Amino acid sequence: MTLRLTLILLITTLLSACSSEREADKEWAHSELSSFAAAFSPNGKYVLVGDTDGPAKLWHIEKSRVIYSWQNTAGEAGTTTSVAFSADGKVAATAEIDTVVLWEMANGKPMIRLSFPVRIKAMALSKHGDYVLLALQDRTAVYFDVIENRVVKILKHDGKPVGAPIDQLINAVAISPSGKYALTGGDDQMARLWSLESGKQLRKWKHNNSVNIVAFYPKGGYVLTGAGNDQTHFWNIKTGKKKYTLRISDLPKNIELPNFPSFKTTTSAIDFSSSHKYLITGHPSRRICLWQVATGDKIECWQVARRSSLRPGVVLQAVAFSPKDKVVYTESGNGIGQKWQLKK
Repeated sequence: MTLRLTLILLITTLLSACSSEREADKEWAHSELSSFAAAFSPNGKYVLVGDTDGPAKLWHIEKSRVIYSWQNTAGEAGTTTSVAFSADGKVAATAEIDTVVLWEMANGKPMIRLSFPVRIKAMALSKHGDYVLLALQDRTAVYFDVIENRVVKILKHDGKPVGAPIDQLINAVAISPSGKYALTGGDDQMARLWSLESGKQLRKWKHNNSVNIVAFYPKGGYVLTGAGNDQTHFWNIKTGKKKYTLRISDLPKNIELPNFPSFKTTTSAIDFSSSHKYLITGHPSRRICLWQVATGDKIECWQVARRSSLRPGVVLQAVAFSPKDKVVYTESGNGIGQKWQLKK
């Protein structure tokens, strides 16, 4: 291929990959200023928003009503830095600096308060909320038994993959639907699969940058991992091989993605549809994308419309399908929740 033809192909691809701005079908202001973290409940009815310098709020999405307002400590509310739900939807969790509180969804009351000696970076709850997996600022991830109030396993990312003599920070965590496995992503550019029974590492996958997002495919057999300003991949757990890379660019699959910034992206939020056929991703670039899970083919991408020319960026913090997969909900760092009718 000549250099001229290559340049034409690249320019064409870049232009075709541009996502058009789209107005949401409906939107709600879920934060007075901005939000630091957000998560949707498993049933898609609620969103938990961690406000900046304010209590976390559980919203009923369609009714646009605050169900509960939660803060971890008495007195002035701090920033809620991480939020999560148990898979059965009965327990919610909020984290402020070094403290986690588990809340009962049925009545909004605190169930237990857990304090740790270092800052909490990320967290995931087990199916019933009786275990929590925490990424901590001390370069560990701890699997914690809430009922017995004890650390069950400590997981670490050594610095060997990046030539560092010390363990690396862990940025993202997930617990498998079965509760038997953990997935972690770190600054060592690795995503790692662990047995929560033995604490042994089962798989590891190398990226080209710090891994910032990890998730289990709900139907089993696969995991999704992504690195900041790099790529997001779908891996076969049994073989350890990559099934595909999510390609926002329209460059044909038989052409390797060039090592160029325009072909890289950061995925900041994901959700699988209840039918397990579709995947929705959110990105810091105001972009939302819908994908076929079986093939990794992109169905469509669009961008959240700008609200201010002085604050053009919007980070998608959480995305979720409605129960019947006809609607997607998104939550952005500007404190705005939005509803999008799917056109697939």
